[in-house]
Amino acid sequence: MELAAKKTRQERKADLRDLVYRILSDGLMIFLGLVMAPIVIIPLLIPTLSQPVVEFLNMADTTIIAIFVLEYVLKLALAEDPVSHFLDRWHLLDLVIITLPVLEVVPVAGSTLARSSPTLRLLRVVRVAAAGGRSVERRIEPETAVSVPATPAFSTMWIRGRVGDSGYVLEGLTPAEVKRYLDDPSVEAWFDLSGASRLDFPVLSEILDLPAVFFESRLMRPSHPGITFADTTRLIFVQEPERTLRVQNGVRIPVVTNIGLIIVNRGKTIVTVSKVEDRFFGPIRAGLDGSGLYGVPLDTRVLYGSLDRINESYTRILAELEAELMRLEGTPNNEMPKNFLDTVFQLKRVSSVLASSLFHQKEVATIIARDLPSTGSRAGEKSIFDVLASETDYLHESAGNIREGLLSLIDVHINTVSYEMNRAMRVIAVLPALVLIPTLVGQMLGMNILGIPFSLYLWQVTVWTLITMLAVG
Repeated sequence: MELAAKKTRQERKADLRDLVYRILSDGLMIFLGLVMAPIVIIPLLIPTLSQPVVEFLNMADTTIIAIFVLEYVLKLALAEDPVSHFLDRWHLLDLVIITLPVLEVVPVAGSTLARSSPTLRLLRVVRVAAAGGRSVERRIEPETAVSVPATPAFSTMWIRGRVGDSGYVLEGLTPAEVKRYLDDPSVEAWFDLSGASRLDFPVLSEILDLPAVFFESRLMRPSHPGITFADTTRLIFVQEPERTLRVQNGVRIPVVTNIGLIIVNRGKTIVTVSKVEDRFFGPIRAGLDGSGLYGVPLDTRVLYGSLDRINESYTRILAELEAELMRLEGTPNNEMPKNFLDTVFQLKRVSSVLASSLFHQKEVATIIARDLPSTGSRAGEKSIFDVLASETDYLHESAGNIREGLLSLIDVHINTVSYEMNRAMRVIAVLPALVLIPTLVGQMLGMNILGIPFSLYLWQVTVWTLITMLAVG
């Protein structure tokens, strides 16, 4: 209970700190510092100011100083580490500046120190440098800092497996037991190592006889799906897309995050490694005994189940994108959502990312199908991976078609807007001509027309004016 109450207090303090930093932001402090500059400098340059002006400047000066004091006290009280906050060089400068007004009440030779010293009053202007320096420093630090994902203090890797076709799941296996199974070429087994972190990479390296940098580059860094071979070991890296929906201007935009899966296939054994806990094992295990894969070796079924599950995830996301595209295509131009171009661009970006990932996923399935013999006992395995490669190729084409459809939608929208603008510009071009003609007529009627060689009557001017206006219209 005490820990929960402490956590609640910390969360409340963090919320208050965020609120204070939003209201009393560095931008506001810089603005107030700039406003204070003329308030401090003008009385020094013009000592003959009237008393009302001096009183107004003093009131503005006091108000700004009060805001500075409030900002300093609140941010110091709500800081995560008050001591470090207090000892920061910019905050020490703030402290010096906000304590200067106290000197105004200290008598020095019949006057006050702050009032009698222009230098001390000018130091208040330095407040804008303090706020600006903090603001710039906050913007530089996140860019130069190296983001290192946190490594747990203890291993979170969970090892489960299945040996042969017994269907019995072995849980709580140790790395030594897994190593013993993998070293026996006669054993047909599948082991799933989920929740792997950097702390587990040396263990994975020892179990699978692979360098630790391989797991670092595949699980912890962005990478494309791919397949490589090391002697008799086949190393396959694939990614399953995980989508969350974000509604923007009434449009459902999927946000895609790729979750990496390493598949190590050696002889009759296969090992799946991921950094996410319990994501792949359950679904793959449920599809192992499907009627379509009856009699197929265990490692082939696991490999096919992994790739097929990933294709199903891509299919769901592409179906959502296609539904949004069709809805936007059927929406009249005058009913399009606000920020239409930005929304469609977000959809296009997602479709481009999916198309790129599916291109590499297709290559993986194609290489696996190509390396299997077309005759003999493994001919059936080749056929199912040929089908899988064709499905992946179809998904890749679908992602490309959705992207092209979104680009076409952008072109149609821009062309429609341009057409409407051209129509408006034509009307705008006619209006000055219509306004100019009555103006010219009015100027003619205001002229002295006595002595001209032809007669001119008002009705004639009016008729010719109307005819001209109709012709221009």
